Amino acid sequence: MSEETQPGLQESERDAAVVNIGSQVAAAPVAPASAFSGGGVALPQSLVGLQNRIKALNAQQRLILSAAVFLVIAVLVFVSVSGKSKDDYRILFSSINERDGAAIVAALQQMNVPYKFTEGGAAILVPESAVYETRLRLAGQGLPKAGNVGFELLENQKMGTSQFVEQVNYQRGLEGELARSISSLAQVKSARVMLAIPKQTAFMREQEKPTASVIVTMHPGRFLDPQQVAAITNLVGSSVPNLGPANVTIVDSEGSLLAPNAQRLAGLDSTQLKYVAELEGALSKRVQSILEPVTGKENVRAQVTVDMDFGELERTEETFGRNSPPNQSSIRSQQTNEAATPSSTTSGVPGALTNQAPGAAQAPINTQAATGGAGPQNLNAPPTSSGSSASNIKKDATINYELDRAIQRIKSEKGQVRRVSAGVVVNYKQPPGVDKEGNPRKPIPYNAKELDQINNLVRDAVGFSEKRGDSVSVANIPFKVEVSDEPPFYKQAGVIELSKEFFKFAIILGSLGLMFFGVVRPLLFPPKKDEVMEEQRIEEEFDEKIKAEMAQMDPRAREKRRMEVELLRERQRLAEEEERARAEEDRKRTEEERKRIDEEKKQEYEELLQYAKDFVENNPRAVSAIFKEWLSEDAAKQNAGNAEAAPAA
Repeated sequence: MSEETQPGLQESERDAAVVNIGSQVAAAPVAPASAFSGGGVALPQSLVGLQNRIKALNAQQRLILSAAVFLVIAVLVFVSVSGKSKDDYRILFSSINERDGAAIVAALQQMNVPYKFTEGGAAILVPESAVYETRLRLAGQGLPKAGNVGFELLENQKMGTSQFVEQVNYQRGLEGELARSISSLAQVKSARVMLAIPKQTAFMREQEKPTASVIVTMHPGRFLDPQQVAAITNLVGSSVPNLGPANVTIVDSEGSLLAPNAQRLAGLDSTQLKYVAELEGALSKRVQSILEPVTGKENVRAQVTVDMDFGELERTEETFGRNSPPNQSSIRSQQTNEAATPSSTTSGVPGALTNQAPGAAQAPINTQAATGGAGPQNLNAPPTSSGSSASNIKKDATINYELDRAIQRIKSEKGQVRRVSAGVVVNYKQPPGVDKEGNPRKPIPYNAKELDQINNLVRDAVGFSEKRGDSVSVANIPFKVEVSDEPPFYKQAGVIELSKEFFKFAIILGSLGLMFFGVVRPLLFPPKKDEVMEEQRIEEEFDEKIKAEMAQMDPRAREKRRMEVELLRERQRLAEEEERARAEEDRKRTEEERKRIDEEKKQEYEELLQYAKDFVENNPRAVSAIFKEWLSEDAAKQNAGNAEAAPAA
């Protein structure tokens, strides 16, 4: 029965999949792709091809592929397990004072919770799985206590609490709530509010207004602008009765007064304050830039204070000159009045008529021969000296002279510099420390001559003026190197955790990429044009029938058959190259022929064009006759078309 089925098996083996020729043992036959679909489950064509490629691998290649897959799985398991390690610590509390730190450590020891400290003791670390539970348990014990306490103080009032204690607790709660509100700003790290509320009295005249003091601590590199300072002032001033923004004082952690601003209360606006700050900053930068080449960078600190006068003075002066000799004077106007009145003596009998002067004497004239008249005539006698005296003469003269006058209007400039004060601190020429070899280094200060030169440089840089009363102070003091309590950037807990996550994903991606590009892709998707091993090249280039035929041969016949196939392939390759060379030559020949024909056509066109130009130049009458004939033909065609269109219309 087996002998009858054996030919059938051989027939099926002829249509089997690829056989590995490189190995001495022939691979097992693989059922064709149609066999998978016969069972009722149709696999995609890509999966069928992938399965055939895997089955076509030899034992060594399958072992490499299995080892790579096992390695990737092991790496993934290791990374996932290491990421969930119980030894990972997270921050429980940070930036706490020593008293709260001691209380928290004691509570952790009682709860048997392991803990660690960061470098410098800035934070307390506990295992990741116990962070939130530990925080809740410590909060139940009231830890940490350094936080701001609000109105929750009033929730646990004891029986018999005095009114004074209630008032104190209310004031503490109000201060804590205000501190919480101020700490909610992004720039503020922490805040502390102190209220001074006077005792209420029944007398209105004796009542005092409450005051408030606020101390704010900023985050590193943050600051409050004037609008935010004004907002905090109004927030505190509006939260306490009768307080008002004017009675609120705000100070930062460095001791700088933020509100109220004494200069602003004196009448300076923001632009004037900004101008003063820019001027002081420019002078300080100028001093540092001129001294850094001498002392070295970060070895000099300079601060300049400028006293500005923003008052505006306007004055008008009027000065008169003298007209006394030898100065010449000019007459502006002159007026002269002259009057004469006659005067007479009065005589006669006292009475009414004595107030009047007597008339002139008259004498009758009886001589007729002289006048020829018939009657007497009266002649007025001339006045005598006894009857009148000399006239009274009055002269009055008014002369106005021009006066020398000078009007001067003086307006002082706004923003004059009253005084400049500069303070400069210079580090030692060789500061104390340790050299490269680890030996202690002797500090070397600047000598008196060098300090004098530095002082002169600073004076010239700030524009020193002795008349204004400017002052410049230069001190040669070694700088103190401050050691930060915070750990370095690369040692912080957040950065370490982020680095762990990054390396975990990097290892996963690197392992997957190494397995795919180093093992899977070369095995399942081998390159077709690269030079590979002889057995792989034969598997890629020979068809299925040749592979099946060579699989049934002995090694010598197989080698002979392979050489014949190689020779046939080489002949085909040479024939293809000759065909390509012949086609290239034909293409070049065709291209040259086309260029030649184009040249001939171009030359013929130029000859015809030249002939037409010569004909038109030599026979203008014939050309005009031809154009007339063309025009007449066009006109006849147009008339015929119009005549046909007219009956149709």
